[in-house]
Amino acid sequence: MAMECEICGKEIKGRGFKVVVEGTELNVCARCKEHGVEDISTSSQHGVSRVVRRDRRQSRPSKPIVFTEELVENFNEIIRRERQKRGWSQEELARRIQEKESLIRKIENAEITPEPEVVEKLERLFDIKLREKVQEVKVESQRKLVPTLGDVVVIKKKKR
Repeated sequence: MAMECEICGKEIKGRGFKVVVEGTELNVCARCKEHGVEDISTSSQHGVSRVVRRDRRQSRPSKPIVFTEELVENFNEIIRRERQKRGWSQEELARRIQEKESLIRKIENAEITPEPEVVEKLERLFDIKLREKVQEVKVESQRKLVPTLGDVVVIKKKKR
């Protein structure tokens, strides 16, 4: 089975390299090895260099992020309407939920998306729902594509 470079995605021909890029070990081709650090290494049975030094931070398997709810599209208008219905200023609303007035202004102007804790405070205070269930979208693919680091990162060359 041919190995692919985890940066550019091309098939590794000949000797591959294991390098560390920002704390992550990657199997790369000779052209991409300059983007990482290859420490004291020894050759493995597959012709790929093996990094002896390990990153001190041990990677733990992380839980997948599952989004079940998202903010309704016009959350900012709903918040403004509810505040005005009660005759409150932005300052008064901020005081009631123990947040800054500037945060309320930015939320109502849709300049920022409020943190989940702020959304909860607003939902409790106004007795409304600002979040809705997210429909799960299943995508079927004809063939399994595995993105490489090169698919998502733009590599900038250092000027020498």
